[in-house]
Amino acid sequence: MRDYLLLVIIFGSIPLILMRPWIGVLMWSWLSLMNPHTAAWGIAKTFPVAKVIGLTALFALLLDSNRKPVPWNKSLILMAMIFIMFVITTFTTPWMPSDALDKLLFVFKIFLMSFVSSMLIYGKNRIRIFVWVVALSIGFYGIKGGIFSLATGGNFRIWGPEGSFIGDNNSMGLAFNMILPLFIFIAREESNRYLQIGLKCAAPLIAISALFTYSRGALLGLVVVSALMFPKLKRKGLIIFLLIPVIIFGITKIPDKYFDRAETIATYEEDDSAMTRIQAWSVAWNIAVDYPLTGAGFEFCCRDQYRWLSYSAPEYISRGYTEARAAHSIYFQILGDHGFIALFLFLLLLLCTLYDLRKIRNRAFTIESKKWIANYALSLEIGIWGYVISGAFLSLAYFDLFYCYVAIGAILQRELYTG
Repeated sequence: MRDYLLLVIIFGSIPLILMRPWIGVLMWSWLSLMNPHTAAWGIAKTFPVAKVIGLTALFALLLDSNRKPVPWNKSLILMAMIFIMFVITTFTTPWMPSDALDKLLFVFKIFLMSFVSSMLIYGKNRIRIFVWVVALSIGFYGIKGGIFSLATGGNFRIWGPEGSFIGDNNSMGLAFNMILPLFIFIAREESNRYLQIGLKCAAPLIAISALFTYSRGALLGLVVVSALMFPKLKRKGLIIFLLIPVIIFGITKIPDKYFDRAETIATYEEDDSAMTRIQAWSVAWNIAVDYPLTGAGFEFCCRDQYRWLSYSAPEYISRGYTEARAAHSIYFQILGDHGFIALFLFLLLLLCTLYDLRKIRNRAFTIESKKWIANYALSLEIGIWGYVISGAFLSLAYFDLFYCYVAIGAILQRELYTG
């Protein structure tokens, strides 16, 4: 039944997209972030729903006379430069370039739709709806997971949709950290009291879900995101008053295995999972030293196990770590895949996006008619910090949610200085 319902929604949206191309961006974002088709069991599970919507949106874009030009700020220029580097490294990598081409095409779709969204999403109403779709696409799993964790005493890990960017618990925790600030700060811009309450009630459930992914990287990211959000919150005294009994209750009820897992952060030398991450980082570094301009190409960890291990220090192999592994870091993933120049551009993209969002926030706050932009920029800024911290332990350098945030930042910048 759910297969047919999903297909009805997909194909039913095509006429709307042709009439209102920006709806295609909403549908694409919903499908790529939430991955609802992974919850199906029949034809909808394997049907190329994202391709259908993406091609429809691109066709509608060509017919849309109201589309805006791409708002070429520093971040979008850097995105374009990074993709050019991806193309260069794909066709010059010494590690089986034919395999890297499939990944290049996959990443191209993400980058392309990020630029398309910057052309079709403009004006307060469209931006508001777009951000809502992004927030709820991930927030759905956070709300459901939070309720589940409370009902089961946190004895089970929270996982994402199978086969997606956020399919494993670690990636799901990172995504929760990124969207948590949206639920806190966009609530301020909602005039409907019930929507405000709904968003504010969803936020703690998402935080609980992030905790019970049992991901140490998500835990570190949540600490940073919470620390950045707290000074911007209203009624801090009331929040502290309410949190104290919650924390005390939580400490007594959270399973011991959760604390055992968290304590391995301090004793990482004794933890195989942590040590294999360090091994993967060292392999990425050694590959980049050998191929500083190109790296090994996309998915360097999945090509040739013996070649991968040849870049590993002997002490890791002597401990029995004899399998090629993912980079387990957005930074080392870019480094191993594409070399030092691409890593520099990627770091610059992160810094420029954070800098621009802060600048947008400070500027918008001084203009009465643009104050709503400040809260949107603030939530994106803090969300990207969640990506910066949690991403240090995950292979999510090509995560579509991050590039979506970059595009929204450019959209907000255009909105601030026009109209």
